[in-house]
Formats: sequence, C-alpha cells, structure tokens
Amino acid sequence: MPAVISFGRFLFAVLFIVSGAFKLLDLTATSELMAKIAIPEMLTSYTTELETMAGMPMAKMLAIAAGGTELLCGVMIGLNVGARYFALLLILFMIGMTYLQHPFWNQTGPEGANTLLHALKNISLIGALFIIVGIGRGPQPAAAPAEPSYAEE
Repeated sequence: MPAVISFGRFLFAVLFIVSGAFKLLDLTATSELMAKIAIPEMLTSYTTELETMAGMPMAKMLAIAAGGTELLCGVMIGLNVGARYFALLLILFMIGMTYLQHPFWNQTGPEGANTLLHALKNISLIGALFIIVGIGRGPQPAAAPAEPSYAEE
C-alpha cells in the first residue's frame, strides 16, 4: 500500500509542477492575471518601495512568487520531502488564489458558472492537500513486537 500512496502523491504533484512551470515560462500572461489583484491602500507604500528595489512591477513579482510556490511545493510533495509542510503551504496559497482569482460570488451567467467550477476544483485540491497533511510520508512499517520477558520466579 505505501507504494500506491507514493505513486498517487507523485501524480497529484504533477499538476502543481506543470502549473508552476507554465506560470514561470509565460511571465507576461501570468503577470496580467496578477495585475487584477487589488493591493490594499495601506500596503501601496511598501509595494512601491519593493517595485523600486526589485526593478520590476508588483504583478511580475507576484507571478514569480506564484509560479515558484507551485513548482517548489509540487516537486517537494512529489519527492515526498517535507510533504506535510509543503502541502500546508500550498493550502494557504490555494485559499488565497481561489479568493482572489475566482470571485464567483461577483459574477453571473456563464462566466460565473465557469468561475464557480474553477473555485470548486481548487477546493477539491485543497481537500487532497489536507489528506497529504494528514498522512504525511504515508504509512510507516510497523515496529517489530517486543520480546516477552520471562522473569524467573
């Protein structure tokens, strides 16, 4: 059974590996998606300073962070290294991205239905990530039972 769990975890991680790689390989398109994220007014002084220091717009930095998060977490979960930690990180990432990128509650008609479908897909992925958090590295081999001790009477 542990081999089946490891294989399933690897296949699950492929989605994040490919998605993260696509985001990083097409930073222009990813940056356009990230530009839709509204930065709160209280953070604009910080984001402006970050943009100056990095020499790139905030949308591009967010695109790199999103692609890097998905790629790194996917690889680490697929390799079963720190699977719980990286699954928790992806849960937080997926909650944020679902809220920011799939606001189905603000849309109607076919666009709203499509956005709802994407949000439900993300919720399903979050559920699978919770399973990874729950099982960690997977079932561990049982320890050999201790030898009974026979005390001399």
